[in-house]
Amino acid sequence: MVGCTTENTVAVIDPQIDIELYMKTAERHKLSIDIVIDTHTHADHQSGARKLAKLTGAKLFMHKNSEVNGVDQKLVDSNKFYIGNRHFQVISTPGHTSDGITLYVDDWYLLTGDTLFVGDVGRVDLALGRLEEGVVEANAAKLYGSIQKLLRLPEWTEVYPGHFAGSACGKGMSGKMISTLGRERKKNSALSMAKAEFIKYVTSNQPDMPNDYKKTKLANVGED
Repeated sequence: MVGCTTENTVAVIDPQIDIELYMKTAERHKLSIDIVIDTHTHADHQSGARKLAKLTGAKLFMHKNSEVNGVDQKLVDSNKFYIGNRHFQVISTPGHTSDGITLYVDDWYLLTGDTLFVGDVGRVDLALGRLEEGVVEANAAKLYGSIQKLLRLPEWTEVYPGHFAGSACGKGMSGKMISTLGRERKKNSALSMAKAEFIKYVTSNQPDMPNDYKKTKLANVGED
């Protein structure tokens, strides 16, 4: 949740399916939930975004490539918007999914979803349909480009990813929940790889697929 107590408004990013936490937190701080954002179409857990937006009357924001039903605002690279005094810039970061975005907030920190983790990057093989030859490699190449885009930001930029160790969305992520781009440059080996090496790394030795990931992804799209 990213909010502004001056204007009593808040955005919820990548909400879990149990939305009671967000409702109670907003009520406790006298905030109106006005925007709900999913950074991508999730495959490893059911999203609460559509449910939360419907219940609160908030606008649902996702990337223009999203196939999720009920999206109110389709985002593209460099879009900017505000939550009260909080400033958001959209960075299109495909690779993990085609509709992946990273949110750059107040020129200070990144909400990276499943693009960049602490110690790792997102996997690129969680597609709904059959993956044709070369598609996974193409996704990995897109992810490489997305990571390079993030690395142009200042090294002190803080990184808040969507997962940490234990998730099936990456293979080497840390148990540490936050980082900076400078730390990731030094500690995250994937970020120092040349493109060909990066593609080989991302497309090999991934953990098992999340349980029922296709069913979960269809539910998040709205075909439930």
